[in-house]
Amino acid sequence: MANDNEKINISDINSLLVKIISRMSEVERRKLQAVLVAKLSDTGNGKDLSSLITSMSEAKRYELLGRLINWYHSKNSKQRRHSNNLELRGYPRKKLSIAVELSKNGLTFMCFTQNISNSGVFIETGYRFHINQQVTMILLLPNIKKGATVRGKIVRMDSQGIGVKFNEFLSVL
Repeated sequence: MANDNEKINISDINSLLVKIISRMSEVERRKLQAVLVAKLSDTGNGKDLSSLITSMSEAKRYELLGRLINWYHSKNSKQRRHSNNLELRGYPRKKLSIAVELSKNGLTFMCFTQNISNSGVFIETGYRFHINQQVTMILLLPNIKKGATVRGKIVRMDSQGIGVKFNEFLSVL
């Protein structure tokens, strides 16, 4: 899950919960519903799963999301040992290492991407940035002579680099 600097908002939490629950079998959904009814003492037995979740606080939904992601990882790692990654994005990432000119505050850095999707990119860099910082990138994509200029904001940082969400969807992938 994200750290305090990267905490996702309630609509993202709800969206991810729906995506994971939609991948559950009917039996698994009934088990989850029974657990939530037992844990949420102020709810009646007649509530459906979506009503139970919407009656939870944001913090409880965030906690539930973490538990469901862990459950999903363990379930799928047993079924598919070759992949332990959970892809819940609307636009899945593609591994792609291409050069990118990254500009912030008038300074330009040459970096490389690690992966990319229509909605964002992860850029390997040791330079210092901050969450919500706006950046301009020139992606030197194969088969494009000029490079694609894209603006975005930094939504994630770690020791390897930064995750940038594009301001507009990139449709050249």
